[in-house]
Amino acid sequence: MTDLTPGLPPEVQHPGRDGAEQSAQASLQRAFMDRARRSVEREHEQPPRRLGLHLVALVAAFGLTFGIVYAFHAFLTGMQKVMRMMDEQEARQKQEEAERKRKEPIPAYVVPPAD
Repeated sequence: MTDLTPGLPPEVQHPGRDGAEQSAQASLQRAFMDRARRSVEREHEQPPRRLGLHLVALVAAFGLTFGIVYAFHAFLTGMQKVMRMMDEQEARQKQEEAERKRKEPIPAYVVPPAD
């Protein structure tokens, strides 16, 4: 708060003012000074420690972290199962095709390879 008036009493600074204006100005200045004093006092005080809030925030952070890790683990497990099923199905298809090729008759004009 900056006051540009010199440090003289209000009646010396502004001789034409009446008493009501002077008391209103004085009460306003007093209110501003009290407000500034309280602000300065609050700056020097340490804020209260909010252990409960910090504890709840810590628990929430751990819960969120473990929830994300669990979801990622479940996703990877599901993908591994799907990949394993696809590999088994592909192996089965290859085996069935190999058996089908063995059971097919050999054409008459094809010469079997010599061992």
